[in-house]
Amino acid sequence: MSKIVLSKDDFEAFWEATVRYYELDPQGVMHNANHVALFDQAITSYYKHVNYDYMSDIEETKKDFHTVQVLAQYNKPLYFDQDIEIGVKVKEIGNSSMTWIMGMFLKETGDLVSSCEAVHVYTDQTTMKPTPITDELKAKLKFN
Repeated sequence: MSKIVLSKDDFEAFWEATVRYYELDPQGVMHNANHVALFDQAITSYYKHVNYDYMSDIEETKKDFHTVQVLAQYNKPLYFDQDIEIGVKVKEIGNSSMTWIMGMFLKETGDLVSSCEAVHVYTDQTTMKPTPITDELKAKLKFN
């Protein structure tokens, strides 16, 4: 597996968080699954950043993004009360899918802690089948 190398300069949109006690495992570090949960929260923050009303879109169109793949890479442990910044950007938007790239950085040093590539598929909630992402939605989501 090749190592994903990212820096904060690769991103324009960030979401900040602090490592909480309940996110730690018995080793005293943030459990690996919590990295993925924070990446998911960062995507929600990105939606707000580009003024995409995710919940209204679901209600109006009966379509939603489903996560179909997540690839996470862990570089450094995170400990209780450390401040982090998660950079988020759209890597690619296809006909019915989009690929996100994210990097989690220590706020104090800018060191890359973990990275993630996630693929979401836009899905008709009635048929549960992929459906094309409209050009209007593509334009809205392509902030960077």
